[in-house]
Amino acid sequence: MQDEIWARVLELLRFTKEEKGRTRTLSISQVYRLLEVDLQARGIRSERTFRRRLEEVIKQRFGSWEKLELSRRNKEELAEYRRPKAKQRREPATWEIDATGYSWEGKRYFILAARERWSGFFLSYMTVEATEDTNTFYYNKAFSALDVSRFFIDLFKKYGLPERVVIDNELTLRAEIIMRGLEYLNIQITRTKPYSPNSKLIERAFRDLKDLLRYYIATHESFEEAIKEAIDTYNRTEHRFEHFQTPVIPEHLHATIEYRQVEEDELRRAFREKFIRVVRNHTITIDNLKYEFIYDFEERAGEIGRNRKAPTVVCYRDIENASLLEVWDEKETRPLGIARLISTDAPSLDPTEIREIKNKEKRIERRKKKLKEELIEIEQQELQQQKETATFLEFLSAEPSLQPAPQPKPEEEEWDPLKLFLGGEEP
Repeated sequence: MQDEIWARVLELLRFTKEEKGRTRTLSISQVYRLLEVDLQARGIRSERTFRRRLEEVIKQRFGSWEKLELSRRNKEELAEYRRPKAKQRREPATWEIDATGYSWEGKRYFILAARERWSGFFLSYMTVEATEDTNTFYYNKAFSALDVSRFFIDLFKKYGLPERVVIDNELTLRAEIIMRGLEYLNIQITRTKPYSPNSKLIERAFRDLKDLLRYYIATHESFEEAIKEAIDTYNRTEHRFEHFQTPVIPEHLHATIEYRQVEEDELRRAFREKFIRVVRNHTITIDNLKYEFIYDFEERAGEIGRNRKAPTVVCYRDIENASLLEVWDEKETRPLGIARLISTDAPSLDPTEIREIKNKEKRIERRKKKLKEELIEIEQQELQQQKETATFLEFLSAEPSLQPAPQPKPEEEEWDPLKLFLGGEEP
């Protein structure tokens, strides 16, 4: 990529204006949309790629995102954008959820872990291997919102409800189903500032965990066995945390914390999928699944016959059971009943498998679209080449010859002896 384009990107990032006493700046998404055509012409075809390249440029030009923020803010606002240098606040029953990656034997693994902030105890974890088939080269692709929801349900069943959950700003972690579930259970949600790894204590713990993992990888046959042993060792080993004067063992500290308990049915009710659909012919369709629901439609003035509109309803579905829907009215003021599955075009009712099928179909469609665009581009290049060839041939045919044109020879007169005799000249 040329420096000229990056100069335009940085100029837009530094563009500010005063509004209601605050400095307003353009977001990364806005900058990408403004320069999308130029960026795609240079091989950056997605906002994700743009963000990754931009992070490298910011580190080269400014050193860090923090320094960029400080360069485009007023003095009165600088304190809000400085990374905290002091000790982080640690309160019991506060959980941190984050993910990290680890490479081993040419394979890439992603680890989603939950850690209690005060005691430093790793509560649980889940791992996924990055594969090309599932497009899991980034952890927000490796773990879906449903996977994280199941992870939370298992944690709450085993330990209880924490007072607070600390997450970053990844789309997977702040998906609607997760935010709605945590709010339903009265769990406070804290989001860390973007590009502020020092505000997440779990990032420091990941470094220690990976040191242990490098050792156990050599002594265990599989990655799952190695990560399990590394986490168990971390929890049972003494650590010098900055808010304790003496070394402490996370497992022993965590055993002293008391959590709020809740029934499993309430947990499953909190983390349900929500859909807004219309009822047509007493049928609700979700993800190629058809549910039968008899809706007693009340005729309203002006909405009879063909003018009658299909009613809108709100549906809730358990993440482990796709055969039933809990149906509410559009404003969620009263329940309307239960919709039951009557047919399916999908090979499985497991929402995870349905999601994988849909993602595979989307990847195929994207590939088809890309191949079609490449085919059109090739055809245009061939057409342009044919036009250039035809024009060149026409130019050659129209160019006059460099050789002189043959001149017609004058006709020779026949020699007449009579003319010679009479005194005429011989031709």
